[in-house]
Amino acid sequence: MNDKNSQLPYLNIKTFRTAGVVVLVVSLLGCGSTGDGGFTGSDAFGSLIGGATGALIGSQIGSGRGRLLASGAGAIAGAFIGREIARQLSRSGQQQLAQANTRALETGQPQVWRDPETGVTGRTEVTQRTTAREQVPVRVKKDRIDQMPPIDLIGSTYIATAGSNVRGGPGTDYRSVGGLSAGQRVHVIGKVQNKNWYLISEDGAANGFVATQLLKAAPAEQQAPPATASATASATASATAGDTVMVDANRTCSLNTTKVTQPDGSVTEDRIRICEGPDGYVIEDA
Repeated sequence: MNDKNSQLPYLNIKTFRTAGVVVLVVSLLGCGSTGDGGFTGSDAFGSLIGGATGALIGSQIGSGRGRLLASGAGAIAGAFIGREIARQLSRSGQQQLAQANTRALETGQPQVWRDPETGVTGRTEVTQRTTAREQVPVRVKKDRIDQMPPIDLIGSTYIATAGSNVRGGPGTDYRSVGGLSAGQRVHVIGKVQNKNWYLISEDGAANGFVATQLLKAAPAEQQAPPATASATASATASATAGDTVMVDANRTCSLNTTKVTQPDGSVTEDRIRICEGPDGYVIEDA
């Protein structure tokens, strides 16, 4: 490292341990309802879970915040596994449910949808949204990061618009620790507060900063796809090479409420809390 190693005013080194984390990798797209003890459509919903971090089930997080249901890419889909509202839907309806939650989150507008197989209709909307400054665990390659400033969480895939340096801190006066080529996809953990720099990651750990004008958000179809079991295991193993630190971050959480109406007129309501995280959406019990 260069002489900026002594300038780590924001780097709060605390080990973050998550008790009872289970990496769930499900591959059930080909499994429909069998009627003889096989997987049902709601079980197959688990196949939507993916991303480098997989899904985290049963983890206990901050006091009074509830149970962590899923984290990373595919978290919104994974959050509904086993819940009553998902059991009322076909596989197509479950996909509609997950997509409606994502669209409501991104647009801020209520989403009306229909299960084409069961005739169930649904309405999903963001009923509450809050942003708070919190200490958030971020895995970091400390041999590449010279300074860790406060960030606004993003947790999404971006594309390099031109060849660029990756820096050890949010500025051109920091050393170059790598580079990106035009068109390369990269995961953005967050944007440095009050500076036009993104914090990016590789193999699940923060590995440097890139100027914001050199990256653009990837369209939905180019976001990180669900991972296979082997890919998830590999990414999880690679991520252990970094050190987890607590970083000051602005974290936005939304309360999504879904009402589904059966053909007979009966109504079921469910709510999930969707929060930004370093690796993508984090879903908590509402």
